[in-house]
Amino acid sequence: MPFLHREHADEVVARWSEDWPDHTAQVEECDRWRWEHQSPGGGSAICDRVPGRAEVFHARALFLPGGERVATELPEQWSVPAWDFETDRYTSRASAWRTARRPGSGQEVEAKVRGTDKDSVEAAFAEACAQAVDRARNLGKYGDTDDW
Repeated sequence: MPFLHREHADEVVARWSEDWPDHTAQVEECDRWRWEHQSPGGGSAICDRVPGRAEVFHARALFLPGGERVATELPEQWSVPAWDFETDRYTSRASAWRTARRPGSGQEVEAKVRGTDKDSVEAAFAEACAQAVDRARNLGKYGDTDDW
């Protein structure tokens, strides 16, 4: 990730290393012309500030057809620090949730929640689980099949 100012890169690397001690990060000097003319995004990819960072809370549950909750190897709830360039983990919303029927023969329904406010995530998790149970019990209700 290119930074306009060296001190911004140093700060991100230091904080990243605190958050993820088992993942290496380092500052590498690079010619600005090269970034502007040869990298994806060109000059617009160069950051002129320290990216946003938040503690993002996650919750996840899995349900079988019929609504029975399944134990998984992953924890039900957890949190991680996330930078705004980590789009798969970062959010600035207090909470957001979704349910989805997993593809394949098992037809499990997954409830996922993430957000920056722990209480909002817990409340949204209850809603997501309720919808996931309903979705698991009612195969065609949410458009999960062409047979209805």
